[in-house]
Amino acid sequence: MAIAKYLMAEMTWPELREVVGEGRIAVMPAGIIEQHGPQLPLNTDIFLAEQITNLAAALHPDKVVVVPPIVHGHSPHHMDFPGTLTVDPQHMINYVLDVCLSLSHHGFRKILIVNGHGSNAPVLDLVARQTIIRTGGKTTCASIFYMNSVEFEGKTAELFPEMAGRFGHAAQVETSVYIGLRPELVQIDKAHDDPPTDLMLLGTAKLPLRLIWSSFSKEGIYGTVSNASPEKGQKLLAAAVEGWGKVFVQFYEKQIPGRVDHH
Repeated sequence: MAIAKYLMAEMTWPELREVVGEGRIAVMPAGIIEQHGPQLPLNTDIFLAEQITNLAAALHPDKVVVVPPIVHGHSPHHMDFPGTLTVDPQHMINYVLDVCLSLSHHGFRKILIVNGHGSNAPVLDLVARQTIIRTGGKTTCASIFYMNSVEFEGKTAELFPEMAGRFGHAAQVETSVYIGLRPELVQIDKAHDDPPTDLMLLGTAKLPLRLIWSSFSKEGIYGTVSNASPEKGQKLLAAAVEGWGKVFVQFYEKQIPGRVDHH
Protein backbone atom coordinates (compact mmCIF):
# COMPACT_ATOMS: atom_id res chain seq x y z
CA MET A 1 0.00 0.00 0.00
CA ALA A 2 1.33 3.43 -0.99
CA ILE A 3 2.34 5.80 1.80
CA ALA A 4 -0.16 8.67 1.96
CA LYS A 5 2.01 10.82 4.24
CA TYR A 6 4.07 13.65 2.78
CA LEU A 7 5.47 15.30 5.93
CA MET A 8 8.85 13.72 6.67
CA ALA A 9 8.62 14.43 10.41
CA GLU A 10 5.51 12.26 10.68
CA MET A 11 7.04 9.25 8.93
CA THR A 12 8.85 6.29 10.40
CA TRP A 13 12.21 5.36 8.93
CA PRO A 14 10.79 2.41 6.93
CA GLU A 15 8.13 4.75 5.53
CA LEU A 16 10.76 7.29 4.52
CA ARG A 17 12.79 4.56 2.79
CA GLU A 18 9.68 3.57 0.84
CA VAL A 19 8.76 7.08 -0.34
CA VAL A 20 12.37 7.73 -1.37
CA GLY A 21 12.10 4.57 -3.44
CA GLU A 22 9.04 6.02 -5.15
CA GLY A 23 11.25 8.79 -6.52
CA ARG A 24 9.64 11.64 -4.62
CA ILE A 25 11.39 15.00 -4.41
CA ALA A 26 12.40 16.56 -1.09
CA VAL A 27 11.12 20.09 -0.50
CA MET A 28 12.46 22.05 2.45
CA PRO A 29 11.14 25.43 3.65
CA ALA A 30 13.74 27.91 4.89
CA GLY A 31 13.33 31.27 6.57
CA ILE A 32 14.30 33.21 9.65
CA ILE A 33 13.14 34.67 12.94
CA GLU A 34 13.30 38.38 12.17
CA GLN A 35 11.54 41.68 12.81
CA HIS A 36 8.64 42.44 10.49
CA GLY A 37 7.50 45.80 11.75
CA PRO A 38 5.28 46.43 14.78
CA GLN A 39 2.37 44.52 13.22
CA LEU A 40 3.73 41.13 12.13
CA PRO A 41 5.15 38.25 14.22
CA LEU A 42 8.84 37.48 14.20
CA ASN A 43 8.20 34.16 12.44
CA THR A 44 6.71 35.77 9.31
CA ASP A 45 9.26 34.52 6.77
CA ILE A 46 9.49 30.92 7.93
CA PHE A 47 5.77 30.72 8.73
CA LEU A 48 4.71 31.83 5.25
CA ALA A 49 7.28 29.65 3.49
CA GLU A 50 6.28 26.60 5.50
CA GLN A 51 2.52 27.14 5.10
CA ILE A 52 2.76 27.60 1.34
CA THR A 53 5.05 24.58 1.00
CA ASN A 54 2.75 22.33 3.03
CA LEU A 55 -0.40 23.41 1.21
CA ALA A 56 1.22 22.96 -2.19
CA ALA A 57 2.64 19.57 -1.21
CA ALA A 58 -0.83 18.45 -0.12
CA LEU A 59 -1.92 18.80 -3.75
CA HIS A 60 0.67 16.22 -4.85
CA PRO A 61 1.42 14.00 -1.84
CA ASP A 62 2.62 11.15 -4.06
CA LYS A 63 5.42 13.25 -5.52
CA VAL A 64 6.71 15.25 -2.55
CA VAL A 65 8.26 14.83 0.89
CA VAL A 66 8.29 18.01 3.01
CA VAL A 67 11.45 18.15 5.11
CA PRO A 68 11.28 19.92 8.50
CA PRO A 69 12.15 23.60 7.98
CA ILE A 70 15.37 25.54 8.32
CA VAL A 71 14.05 28.05 10.85
CA HIS A 72 17.05 30.32 11.32
CA GLY A 73 18.76 32.41 8.66
CA HIS A 74 21.08 35.29 7.81
CA SER A 75 19.98 38.85 8.70
CA PRO A 76 22.70 40.93 10.40
CA HIS A 77 21.26 44.11 8.86
CA HIS A 78 18.07 43.78 10.93
CA MET A 79 19.80 43.38 14.29
CA ASP A 80 18.90 46.90 15.47
CA PHE A 81 15.36 45.60 15.94
CA PRO A 82 14.85 43.24 18.93
CA GLY A 83 13.91 39.68 18.11
CA THR A 84 15.97 39.20 14.97
CA LEU A 85 18.17 36.10 15.19
CA THR A 86 20.99 35.89 12.66
CA VAL A 87 23.39 33.13 11.67
CA ASP A 88 26.86 33.67 10.22
CA PRO A 89 26.69 32.88 6.48
CA GLN A 90 29.44 30.24 6.62
CA HIS A 91 27.77 28.54 9.57
CA MET A 92 24.48 28.53 7.69
CA ILE A 93 26.06 27.11 4.55
CA ASN A 94 27.65 24.29 6.55
CA TYR A 95 24.46 23.51 8.45
CA VAL A 96 22.03 23.49 5.54
CA LEU A 97 24.54 21.67 3.34
CA ASP A 98 24.82 18.95 5.99
CA VAL A 99 21.03 18.56 5.92
CA CYS A 100 21.00 18.34 2.12
CA LEU A 101 23.86 15.82 2.08
CA SER A 102 21.97 13.76 4.66
CA LEU A 103 18.92 13.74 2.38
CA SER A 104 21.12 12.68 -0.52
CA HIS A 105 22.65 9.92 1.61
CA HIS A 106 19.16 8.57 2.28
CA GLY A 107 18.43 8.43 -1.43
CA PHE A 108 16.78 11.68 -2.46
CA ARG A 109 17.91 12.70 -5.93
CA LYS A 110 16.09 16.04 -6.11
CA ILE A 111 15.97 18.66 -3.34
CA LEU A 112 14.13 21.98 -3.59
CA ILE A 113 14.63 24.65 -0.91
CA VAL A 114 11.62 26.98 -0.62
CA ASN A 115 13.15 30.16 0.73
CA GLY A 116 11.06 32.71 2.63
CA HIS A 117 13.79 35.27 3.44
CA GLY A 118 15.50 37.41 0.81
CA SER A 119 18.91 37.60 2.47
CA ASN A 120 19.10 33.81 2.66
CA ALA A 121 19.18 33.68 -1.14
CA PRO A 122 22.96 33.89 -1.80
CA VAL A 123 23.66 31.50 1.07
CA LEU A 124 21.13 28.91 -0.08
CA ASP A 125 22.25 29.21 -3.69
CA LEU A 126 25.74 28.19 -2.58
CA VAL A 127 24.23 25.32 -0.59
CA ALA A 128 22.38 24.11 -3.68
CA ARG A 129 25.49 24.33 -5.85
CA GLN A 130 27.62 22.56 -3.27
CA THR A 131 25.05 19.81 -2.84
CA ILE A 132 25.31 19.02 -6.53
CA ILE A 133 29.13 19.20 -6.51
CA ARG A 134 29.60 17.25 -3.28
CA THR A 135 27.33 14.44 -4.50
CA GLY A 136 29.06 14.30 -7.87
CA GLY A 137 25.85 15.29 -9.60
CA LYS A 138 23.98 12.37 -8.05
CA THR A 139 21.57 14.75 -6.27
CA THR A 140 20.19 17.88 -7.90
CA CYS A 141 19.38 20.82 -5.62
CA ALA A 142 17.94 24.30 -6.12
CA SER A 143 16.71 27.17 -3.97
CA ILE A 144 13.87 29.49 -4.99
CA PHE A 145 12.15 32.38 -3.20
CA TYR A 146 8.55 31.49 -2.40
CA MET A 147 7.21 34.61 -4.15
CA ASN A 148 8.92 33.71 -7.44
CA SER A 149 6.19 31.77 -9.19
CA VAL A 150 4.39 33.10 -12.25
CA GLU A 151 1.07 32.79 -10.46
CA PHE A 152 2.14 34.69 -7.34
CA GLU A 153 3.91 37.43 -9.26
CA GLY A 154 0.89 37.87 -11.52
CA LYS A 155 -1.53 38.11 -8.61
CA THR A 156 0.75 40.57 -6.80
CA ALA A 157 0.88 42.80 -9.89
CA GLU A 158 -2.91 42.65 -10.14
CA LEU A 159 -3.58 43.50 -6.48
CA PHE A 160 -0.66 45.89 -5.90
CA PRO A 161 0.34 47.48 -9.23
CA GLU A 162 2.29 50.16 -7.36
CA MET A 163 4.82 47.49 -6.37
CA ALA A 164 5.93 46.88 -9.95
CA GLY A 165 9.72 46.82 -10.05
CA ARG A 166 10.01 47.32 -6.29
CA PHE A 167 10.35 45.14 -3.24
CA GLY A 168 8.96 45.53 0.24
CA HIS A 169 9.47 44.22 3.73
CA ALA A 170 6.67 43.74 6.26
CA ALA A 171 4.55 45.61 3.72
CA GLN A 172 1.26 44.93 1.94
CA VAL A 173 2.16 41.55 0.44
CA GLU A 174 3.50 39.80 3.55
CA THR A 175 0.95 41.49 5.80
CA SER A 176 -1.95 40.44 3.58
CA VAL A 177 -0.84 36.81 3.34
CA TYR A 178 -0.28 36.58 7.11
CA ILE A 179 -3.69 38.14 7.82
CA GLY A 180 -5.21 35.63 5.41
CA LEU A 181 -3.73 32.77 7.44
CA ARG A 182 -3.64 33.98 11.06
CA PRO A 183 -5.54 37.28 11.42
CA GLU A 184 -5.47 37.09 15.22
CA LEU A 185 -1.67 37.49 15.21
CA VAL A 186 -1.49 40.61 13.04
CA GLN A 187 -1.68 43.99 14.80
CA ILE A 188 -2.45 46.05 11.72
CA ASP A 189 -3.43 49.10 13.78
CA LYS A 190 0.21 49.47 14.89
CA ALA A 191 1.64 49.63 11.37
CA HIS A 192 2.52 52.83 9.53
CA ASP A 193 3.28 53.19 5.84
CA ASP A 194 6.95 53.71 4.98
CA PRO A 195 6.88 53.93 1.16
CA PRO A 196 9.92 52.80 -0.86
CA THR A 197 12.27 55.55 -2.04
CA ASP A 198 14.93 55.73 -4.75
CA LEU A 199 17.68 55.07 -2.17
CA MET A 200 18.34 51.62 -3.60
CA LEU A 201 17.94 52.68 -7.22
CA LEU A 202 20.53 54.16 -9.57
CA GLY A 203 18.75 55.89 -12.40
CA THR A 204 16.62 53.13 -13.88
CA ALA A 205 18.81 50.38 -12.45
CA LYS A 206 18.36 48.52 -9.18
CA LEU A 207 21.35 49.30 -7.00
CA PRO A 208 22.14 46.40 -4.64
CA LEU A 209 22.85 48.48 -1.56
CA ARG A 210 22.67 46.13 1.43
CA LEU A 211 22.20 48.88 3.99
CA ILE A 212 21.61 48.43 7.72
CA TRP A 213 17.83 48.40 7.92
CA SER A 214 17.45 50.98 10.70
CA SER A 215 19.25 53.56 8.55
CA PHE A 216 16.21 54.00 6.32
CA SER A 217 13.25 52.32 8.07
CA LYS A 218 11.83 53.76 11.29
CA GLU A 219 9.78 50.75 12.40
CA GLY A 220 11.24 47.96 10.26
CA ILE A 221 8.66 48.37 7.49
CA TYR A 222 9.66 49.14 3.91
CA GLY A 223 6.56 49.79 1.86
CA THR A 224 2.85 50.45 2.23
CA VAL A 225 0.75 48.52 4.72
CA SER A 226 -2.55 50.41 4.76
CA ASN A 227 -3.85 48.64 1.64
CA ALA A 228 -3.30 45.14 3.05
CA SER A 229 -6.35 42.96 3.66
CA PRO A 230 -7.25 39.34 4.45
CA GLU A 231 -9.15 39.07 1.17
CA LYS A 232 -6.05 40.03 -0.81
CA GLY A 233 -4.01 37.69 1.34
CA GLN A 234 -6.25 34.74 0.54
CA LYS A 235 -5.95 35.47 -3.17
CA LEU A 236 -2.17 35.70 -2.90
CA LEU A 237 -2.04 32.49 -0.89
CA ALA A 238 -4.15 30.63 -3.45
CA ALA A 239 -1.88 31.86 -6.25
CA ALA A 240 1.25 30.85 -4.34
CA VAL A 241 -0.08 27.36 -3.60
CA GLU A 242 -1.16 26.86 -7.21
CA GLY A 243 2.19 28.06 -8.48
CA TRP A 244 4.29 25.96 -6.14
CA GLY A 245 2.17 22.90 -6.81
CA LYS A 246 3.10 23.24 -10.47
CA VAL A 247 6.76 23.83 -9.64
CA PHE A 248 6.86 20.66 -7.53
CA VAL A 249 5.39 18.56 -10.34
CA GLN A 250 7.70 20.10 -12.94
CA PHE A 251 10.75 19.40 -10.79
CA TYR A 252 9.52 15.86 -10.09
CA GLU A 253 9.15 15.20 -13.82
CA LYS A 254 12.32 16.94 -14.97
CA GLN A 255 14.94 14.65 -16.45
CA ILE A 256 18.41 15.49 -15.16
CA PRO A 257 21.27 14.39 -17.44
CA GLY A 258 24.27 12.70 -15.94
CA ARG A 259 27.72 14.27 -15.81
CA VAL A 260 30.35 13.47 -18.41
CA ASP A 261 34.02 13.56 -17.45
CA HIS A 262 36.01 14.44 -20.58
CA HIS A 263 39.47 13.76 -19.18
